[in-house]
Amino acid sequence: MELWNEIITEKSYNLLVELKKITNFVLVGGWASWLYSQTAKSKDIDIYINFDDFFKLQNFFINKGIAVNFNRKLNKYEIKTEEIDIDIYTPNHCNLIISCKEVFNKKMFKRVNGFDVVLPEVLLLLKIDAEKERHITIKGFKDRIDILSLIYRTELDKNLLSKLSTEYKIDLIILKEIITKSSKEYSYFFTKSENLRELKKLKVALMEKIR
Repeated sequence: MELWNEIITEKSYNLLVELKKITNFVLVGGWASWLYSQTAKSKDIDIYINFDDFFKLQNFFINKGIAVNFNRKLNKYEIKTEEIDIDIYTPNHCNLIISCKEVFNKKMFKRVNGFDVVLPEVLLLLKIDAEKERHITIKGFKDRIDILSLIYRTELDKNLLSKLSTEYKIDLIILKEIITKSSKEYSYFFTKSENLRELKKLKVALMEKIR
């Protein structure tokens, strides 16, 4: 079951693969979540990238007649097409709570299925912060799917998660509320989600994974 149009997600993934061939970057956002959980695909692309690689990326799109714009208000670079948006964060321009510079300097990423992806603990905190800002929107709903499936399908380092949440001032109570209050979100990765007893057991198990 997909949240976005399958044709668009396929185009987005194919573009992601094409970009990987011409430059280096670290994935964050929806595609990073999908690489860990294989749950809901993304239609947009979000990356952290160093300066040299950014210029390769910029040239790639300029040659296609597509502009790479700087969003001064949100302190990030953007590429907008009719179907796919790309958010690009550099060491000097990043508005996310865990910055591009820190991820590169502290090597908070690893290889997953051929892509460099932020660590699941980092991704989880980035997703929590994003969900808080767009809670009532369809993207907020997708954030919760990503958060829950990430906990369900990855082995999280509890000590690292606790350390990072303290360092970046992200209250994990928000995470517990997402686990307990979510309902339809579970249907995207848990086949027994309509069985209230099984769903309750799953929520207890997820809570244990983050304690």
